[in-house]
Amino acid sequence: MSVSRVGRGRRHAMVGLCGAALTASMLLAPAATATEPVPPVGEVVQRGGQSASLGGGGRVQLIDGRDVLVTSGTGTAGRYSFAAVDGAVTVRQTGESGPARTATVGLPADSRTTATRAANAATYPVKLTITNASVDWKTLHLWDRRTWTAVRVDHHTDGPSATVKLPPGDYFAVMMHSAWERPDYLLSRAFSVGSAGKTVTFDERAAKETAIRVDDTTATRESMSAWIRVPGGDTAGSVGSGDRKVYATPFSVSGVSLRVHEVLVKKGSSDSVPSPYVYDLTHSFDNTVPASPVKTVRTAALAKTVTKIGAPGIRTTASLLNSPDFPEGGAYLGAPVSAGGSVTEYALPNRTQRRSLSYGKDGLTLSLPNRRPAAGTSAGETLGTAPFQPTTPAHPGSYRMASDRITLHESGAFDDASGNPGIERRASYAYKLTSAAGVTYAEAAGLDAYDYVNSSVLPWSLTTYTLDQTVERRVPSARLSPSVHSRWTFRSAQTRGQDLPLIDTRLSVPGLDAYGRAAAGPVRVLASATTRDTDPAEANTRVTGLAHSTDDGRTWTESPVAADGSATVHVPAGASFVTLRVTAADDQGGSLTRTITRAFAGPAPDGDEVVGSTRISNVTVNANKPVRLSHEHLQSFNATFTATDPSGIASGDLYLYRGSYASPVAVLHGAFAATCTKVNATTSRCTTPFAYLYPRGQLGRNSFAGTWKAAVWARSADGRSHADLHSAKSVSVLRDAMLNANAGPEPVAKGKTLTVTGLLEHADWEMRGGYPGYAGQKVKLQFRKKGASAYTTVKTVTTDRSGKLRTTVKAATDGYWRYSFAGSSTTATATAPGDYVDVR
Repeated sequence: MSVSRVGRGRRHAMVGLCGAALTASMLLAPAATATEPVPPVGEVVQRGGQSASLGGGGRVQLIDGRDVLVTSGTGTAGRYSFAAVDGAVTVRQTGESGPARTATVGLPADSRTTATRAANAATYPVKLTITNASVDWKTLHLWDRRTWTAVRVDHHTDGPSATVKLPPGDYFAVMMHSAWERPDYLLSRAFSVGSAGKTVTFDERAAKETAIRVDDTTATRESMSAWIRVPGGDTAGSVGSGDRKVYATPFSVSGVSLRVHEVLVKKGSSDSVPSPYVYDLTHSFDNTVPASPVKTVRTAALAKTVTKIGAPGIRTTASLLNSPDFPEGGAYLGAPVSAGGSVTEYALPNRTQRRSLSYGKDGLTLSLPNRRPAAGTSAGETLGTAPFQPTTPAHPGSYRMASDRITLHESGAFDDASGNPGIERRASYAYKLTSAAGVTYAEAAGLDAYDYVNSSVLPWSLTTYTLDQTVERRVPSARLSPSVHSRWTFRSAQTRGQDLPLIDTRLSVPGLDAYGRAAAGPVRVLASATTRDTDPAEANTRVTGLAHSTDDGRTWTESPVAADGSATVHVPAGASFVTLRVTAADDQGGSLTRTITRAFAGPAPDGDEVVGSTRISNVTVNANKPVRLSHEHLQSFNATFTATDPSGIASGDLYLYRGSYASPVAVLHGAFAATCTKVNATTSRCTTPFAYLYPRGQLGRNSFAGTWKAAVWARSADGRSHADLHSAKSVSVLRDAMLNANAGPEPVAKGKTLTVTGLLEHADWEMRGGYPGYAGQKVKLQFRKKGASAYTTVKTVTTDRSGKLRTTVKAATDGYWRYSFAGSSTTATATAPGDYVDVR
């Protein structure tokens, strides 16, 4: 099986280790191989073999014949079910509130997937139906128990039922269904077909909650995945969302397993308040699923590791994701972790985990090496250490094809200093391949990390080439390595196909803090170089120079390079960032000059930047109204700004933060990158959509309500100018409020006492649902006479400790009574509907 990360409803969409999207959760496993089509010469092509549309812009793509990447068309995490049958992987997007969509990728079913193997034999109609349940959508998978051959069933129909014609035999079926903010169900049945049709029911009441629990009473579920595996490796599965419960039917079938993968975190944690620990646990109920399929583990029996998480120059949200190494794969499930902090990880000892680390929303993802922690406490590691840079590709990079062309693909421009491969989904890649004679064989710009470029036909003879690559990223979740430029020279001739002999370097800067900052004074930069696909002894690759700049490359200072490739850089106290330029050469005519802009930060805080003629104006958040957030999912608003430059605007973006710019206590990123629409040749209007917001999952603290700030930037079309405003606008992000009023008795005699009661409530971002009363707030009691158009204030009343209001007035004339709350620094305004009172 090979299935993409399945999105948790409240956050994180994700990429595969092959270099895909994350942002969601993914299942990795060996899959049927797919052959990539040969791209046209000189054209930019999309990496990958087979793909299918999910609709709405979403796609399912087979990557390198192994992994399946799910990309949401909305730019946000979705909820998916999956099934892998004989090399064909089906992914079904359920949607949080809309209709389901389905796509299948993979090779055609082989001989053992022929549901028509007995086409000429007698078949009988079998109705499979879910009972005692309200079914919004369903997915059905069916196998012949004698051969564990998959039987194709048209299950994409409305209602709880599906019908299939089957020959006599023994069968096993799995029916999955769920609904918005309701549990997921994995309902299964083993049944037989004789000489007549029948109805097979899947009783939802028979399903029991499945889970993995620990003896830590502070822990709660962050995310969960459960699936069923049958002999031969086929699977059917469902991914839970957040703390959603998952129920499975108990069964006893030889060779069939219920797999459970669960991530637990500290209660009350969120993206902005990460958990200090993460439990990443798996369990397999093999052959028999008991009446209570809950596995309990003791914390003392788990492997324990403290992992440090580096921040890319600024405090941002981050997610650490793990996947179990079952033979069929497993879902990547994530938990928020502290970027610029540490997390204690607990896992089952001696179990292999696949892992990745992602920053921000749709930002940088680091693919981490598999880990198999031993029992007890293990030595920790540090992830996400600056400088972020290209290093030797973990997979084949650019190569010479046997057809006398070169394929250019240098995707890993943002590996961390430890060499963990990094993919930045918002980065823009440009390539240019020329010969020493000045002939251009390939040139392309505006690509993403997954695109590659094929050259035109090259000379057969040994020729010297120059390859230029520029990678740029400007994202809310990083301040380091916004631009990386590499220029290689290499020699190549016609071959049967091999990697290009490009030089790779690796830089590390010991002593940087968790945010990639250096103190003022001397800093040692360690550098090494290797040449790809070449005997090291013959290549004699070495670092030949290292220079640094504290003004983004306008001026440079060379540092002597020691025999081991290291050099000392003197960081001035006034430096906000340090840019590094490294050069290397080998004995085969190869060389490299690489510039990493803002490779690490200096001791001075970075302020607003306006370089050149780019200007930002007219910043508007939520149409200049306070942002009021309830406790619910799927909230949204927009932010806009105008950017101008004589050459036009290439891109821009905006995000919100609370607290200081360099170390905010909370951040809100747009659902995806801003769209900048050209107004004229020099001006663009950019829009950042903030969508799919869920305050409990993203904020998690009522104390975050109040004044936030908008950070905005824009870049010119010619690449020479930019503006970066750290506090372009103040924004009120408030807890939603509700207010009611009731006046009585009704009717009332003139001159008699009228009692007006009410309740002021505001949204709670720390609990699942609910509007607690808002105590100690002054609220205006207002009256509008019958026939009048405006209310007048009668008196001011203060809410009690439960948020309740109560006061009395003398009834004088017919009219409407209401309460009106002007709002506070943390809570939005609220006005009750008028309650009419007839005065007699």
